[in-house]
Order: sequence, then C-alpha cells, then structure tokens
Amino acid sequence: MSQTLYHLLQQSASAHPARPAVEFAGATLSYRELLDAADRAAVLFLRYGAGPGRRMAFSFRKSVDAMIALFGVIRTGATYVPLDPAWPAERVRMICEDAGVRLWLGTEAPHNIDGIETAIVTIATDDAVPLESWRQFPPDTGEAPEPADGIANILFTSGSTGRPKGVRITTQSLLHYSQWAVDYFNISSEDRLANHAPYHFDLSTLDIFAAVRAGAAMIPVPEGVKMFPYQMAKLIADTRISVWYSVPSALIMMQLRGKLAEHDLSRLRHVIFAGEVMPKPALREIARLLPHATLTNLYGPTETNVCTYHAVSREELANDEPVPIGLPVSDTRVWVVDDALRPVPTGASGELLVAGPTVTTGYHDDDELTARKLVPAPDGRGAAYRTGDRVRDRADGVLLFEGRIDRMIKCRGHRIEPGEIEAALAAHPRVKEVAIVPLPDPVFGNRIKACIALRDGDVESGAGNDEAGLAAWCRERLPVYMLPDVWQFYPALPRTDREKVDLLALAR
Repeated sequence: MSQTLYHLLQQSASAHPARPAVEFAGATLSYRELLDAADRAAVLFLRYGAGPGRRMAFSFRKSVDAMIALFGVIRTGATYVPLDPAWPAERVRMICEDAGVRLWLGTEAPHNIDGIETAIVTIATDDAVPLESWRQFPPDTGEAPEPADGIANILFTSGSTGRPKGVRITTQSLLHYSQWAVDYFNISSEDRLANHAPYHFDLSTLDIFAAVRAGAAMIPVPEGVKMFPYQMAKLIADTRISVWYSVPSALIMMQLRGKLAEHDLSRLRHVIFAGEVMPKPALREIARLLPHATLTNLYGPTETNVCTYHAVSREELANDEPVPIGLPVSDTRVWVVDDALRPVPTGASGELLVAGPTVTTGYHDDDELTARKLVPAPDGRGAAYRTGDRVRDRADGVLLFEGRIDRMIKCRGHRIEPGEIEAALAAHPRVKEVAIVPLPDPVFGNRIKACIALRDGDVESGAGNDEAGLAAWCRERLPVYMLPDVWQFYPALPRTDREKVDLLALAR
C-alpha cells in the first residue's frame, strides 16, 4: 500500500515519541499521545460511518482537539472538508450540500443542514456525541486506508458563479509538498512551527503536514491573538517559534504595531509568506527587525498548492523591484503562455500554467470547470492548471508576478471572486445593480468596494442609502474576508461604449 498522510504521524510517533506534537493554551500533546488519541478517535468516527468515500465536515477553531480530530479523520480514510466556524450558516449549508457531506465534526452541531446523518462535536449537545468519548475506545491498530480517489480534503474557495467551488486536494499533493518543505527549509524535530492560517486555508497544510513529517512541534495561533499584532509577536517569542508562515498582511501588521524590537525573536529562523504581494518597503523593515531570519516568498493558488518559491536576498531588498514568485518547487513544471496556450518568448507576459504532483485533479462535482481549468500540458505529460495569473520570466528562469487576467481579487491572502459577492448583493430586494471592484491597499493587497444602484431612494442626495442594511445582509451570507470595506451608491452604474459596466471608472 502506498504511503498515506497518517503514515507521517506514525513515523514521527515511532522516531520521536516524547517530542511535543501540539502545544496550545498551556496543553501539550506528544507524538505518542497524538497517535494514540487519533487511533482511538478513528474508532469513534468509524462507528458513525466515516471511511473511504465519505466526506466529513471539519469545523474547528485552533485547538489540540482539532489536531486529534483531523488525524482521526485521516486515519479512517475519509475526506475532510474544512469549514470556518465563523462562516454564515447559509454558506456552510451550500458547501455541505455541494460536497455531499454526511458526517459533521466540529465545535458546534450543524443547524438546518439536510442530509447530515450524525453530529460529532467537542461540546456535547442533545443530539451529538462529545469528542471526548474517544477515550473509551481501544486504539485502531489496523492499516490506515487511503481516501477514495486519493482525495485527502476538499477546500472551498470563492466562486465566480455565486457559489463556492470545491478544490480536490490529493494525498499525493500534501505528501509531495510537505517533503519539499522539510527538505528546503531543513525542518527537524527541533523546530517549532506556528500554525497561523485557518484550517480551510491552504497555507495551513505546511504548518501541519511538514511539522508532522519532521516530528516538529505545531503551535496553533489562537483566534483572539491574531487580532492583536503585539500579542502575536509576543507569542512567537514566548513559544520559541522557529518557522513562521502567514499572509504578508499579518507580517505587516506585526511590523507596524507589534513592536518586534521589544521581543526576543532570536529563535525565528524562517519567515515565510504567501497569498498576496509583499510590499518591498515593509519587507525591508521586517528584514531589519529580524536579521537572523531568512525571508521566503511562496506562490501558488489553492489548485496547485505551492508551486514556486523565492528566497529574498539582502541585496534584493535594496532595490524597488517587486519580490519575484521565483522558481518551481521540486518536480513542478511551469509555462508562460498566450491566449492560445502557446509558450511565449522569455521576458514576454502571459498566463502561468502549472503541472506536477501538487496540482489538483479538479473541482468537486464540476466537470465543466475542471475541463476549462485543467488543460493538456505543453510537454504532453498530463494536465496543467491555468492559474489565471499574468507573469513573465527572466532569463534566469525566475518568474515575476504581474497581476490577474480576470477579475479575481486578492485581499488579506484570500482569492475572492467578485461574482460571489455580487450574487449575494443582487439577491437583496432593493438592489438594482451591483459591481464589486478592488481598491489597492498597501497592507491588505486590496480593499473591496461595493458599487450599488438601488431600486428606490435619492442616491445622489444620500437619501435612501442603506449601507448598514446591506452590510448586515452580506454578513448573513458571506465570510468576513469577503465583506465590502467601502460602499458607494449610484443612480445607475456607469457604462462603457459597449454598454458594459465600466469597472475602471468604478475603481477610481
């Protein structure tokens, strides 16, 4: 049988049984203890129908329980579907419906979701089984099965149709990526990796699976701490974190407000960032404040996991050129192509295609989108993913990011399809027209501007505008990171000479 993600835990529990696997809120679980807990939790999950071919909702905030539950699910061979506990109920319902979720695992029982057979939660309710009951079961000592079709998890990202789209992430992708990360960053059992990104965000897979592969400690960052840059910096110092990985905006907030010079961050040897463009001035200041840390930019949409990397040299910090997205990770092939998917000359702009072991096999239950985004690789070896990112390559092969070829917005590290926000707002009975445009922001990459034409009310004078009501409407349907930051009302949205909404005019 081929290697599974669970084998990574078994190997570290054998090689480093007493080493800390997870440390959170004063609790520590060793690798031996995490393996034992996951083996027992798997027995509980199997009793409620978990196993290959089953998809389980995984709705947790950072905790030790979350790691026990995650590896318990992996132990059964089920595919897990990470959900944010803070997401609106309607979004959760859509994802569970689209993913065919039949089992729920999380901190709260699901509400008003048809088809969920069993709720397994950490807090006992009238219709749920407490996760703590795994302790009563003997550990499962059998072979950990592979998930059906090799799909380890399904990550739902913003969709242009108004519904989130589910990206199939394979066991092969996570095994390959975690091996590359351990090798490239020289991660060992002595390291301590911060786990900053939420579980539904693909950045979290490095923190989890590279740490477990190396027998390193995972240090989840509490949700409350993320809101306070000084407390985040203090956490890095107090927990002796050696590898930090986050979106640039989190690092920039620490650089601006975290008072990094006041903390002992000498153990921090790698600062890794991904998900959005890192402004060079902020990076220079981070490098000055963290002189012992290497700075690495990782790039890759959810569909490819990380596909390129670039270690930022101290010499590069002196110029004003954008930080490159770099070179392909191991066994990954990339091409810069024109609209007909033909490779362009070196130095010319084009769309980035990516092929290799970390690339998705497609979208859950969406063959049309899969066929559109996965195309024959130019070298004839399998499929390549159309990223939609416009790049160019230098003579040395290093890739430079130049923007999007579509309307997708990058904000706070998230890929946001304007169409999903527009669909939510268009459903409001007072909205006649809506368009979502990005406003460049030095910290968050972009802010989200909602441009609204209402069905009634004198919008020119301001009478009848309902920003508060529309914002509340959005909060019931969209995750926090997709909520508009700026609202502007119009009698009618401006049009181009071809009668299309003038997005450039709206973005001014």
